[in-house]
Amino acid sequence: MTNAILDGVDDSRWALLDMLAGMRRTLYLYTPWVRPALYDDPEVVDVIRSRVVNQPKLRLHLLLPPAGEWRSHCPHLMRLSERLTTALILRTPNRREIPDVPELGQAFAIADERELLHFSDPRRLIGSYQPQPTERLKELLELFQRIWSRSQPDPELSRLGL
Repeated sequence: MTNAILDGVDDSRWALLDMLAGMRRTLYLYTPWVRPALYDDPEVVDVIRSRVVNQPKLRLHLLLPPAGEWRSHCPHLMRLSERLTTALILRTPNRREIPDVPELGQAFAIADERELLHFSDPRRLIGSYQPQPTERLKELLELFQRIWSRSQPDPELSRLGL
């Protein structure tokens, strides 16, 4: 696989599916905007489900906006998060404790600390896919880990029993 420029849902869906198919251990995903056409796509959700079932040690760490902003638009993702509570870990960033950096207006996914899916425009799904480690990947992974350590389970999802 080579680097790819992503322009819209079709490109982004292809890149995310490729990333998920090659993932062996961990996926880190941060997005300030949950676009249902990508994150609630039935094929994407099915690939996640089958990967976790076939490889129970897989972990997906998702930093998403508050569930109230996306829950009703992403029923497939909600059902999946209800079923895969130990493998699919959803948290919401603590807005008071996250750094003020431009990257947090963007979205990114990192698989196994080696592949990067980066959306400079997460609403329109414009970005790039880099299937090999880069310095940018290391920077974004460090940012993700800083935010993750200060994040918490979404209170709205907790009320739902997730």
